[in-house]
Amino acid sequence: MTRMPIIPKTVQHRPKGLIDCSEITETLIFPGQDRRSLYDQVRGLLKDGYLWPVAHMKSGKKLYLMQPDHILIADVLLRLREFGVKGSEHGPYDAAAFALRDWKGEKPDGAEPSPAAHVIREYEMGIEGWVFELWSFLNPKTGKVIFEGRIHHAARDQATPLKNGGSSAVVNRGCFAVDLTDALDRIHPRGKAKREALN
Repeated sequence: MTRMPIIPKTVQHRPKGLIDCSEITETLIFPGQDRRSLYDQVRGLLKDGYLWPVAHMKSGKKLYLMQPDHILIADVLLRLREFGVKGSEHGPYDAAAFALRDWKGEKPDGAEPSPAAHVIREYEMGIEGWVFELWSFLNPKTGKVIFEGRIHHAARDQATPLKNGGSSAVVNRGCFAVDLTDALDRIHPRGKAKREALN
């Protein structure tokens, strides 16, 4: 599957604050991991339309550039891949990327532009504990499995809504959860250092 859901604007000069696939790779790579393999996986997520660039460099390496919250989106999708989850149209990857990229319905007052950006901002403020959850629901009449994702902070009883969560028309099949702290530590290492100093 190859799809680019949006056409990013072409730019001559790199806008401040945007990131490319190499920077996502450098942020998320862990000791012993093959850098080229990880880069190819991140690049594949971009090519398949799970990462949405907002700008495309006209010259040089002609990089596709994304908002920093895409580091968190890429991390969750790569962890799904580690568990053998495969991408498909309207499948778990789409559900995960959408849940981290877009608010369902109206954006909460004071929230960042995306749920992923909101989690990053709260981490910067010293608020930890956010988890990403991927839920699956089965429609017993059609046999179709429906995937939905959300961010959830159990200690504060806060979460983005699940459309099918309270529906009697579907059966809850299961939940895959990712603690976002590790990825946030990689984005902002000083947060990890501060937490370790307190222990």
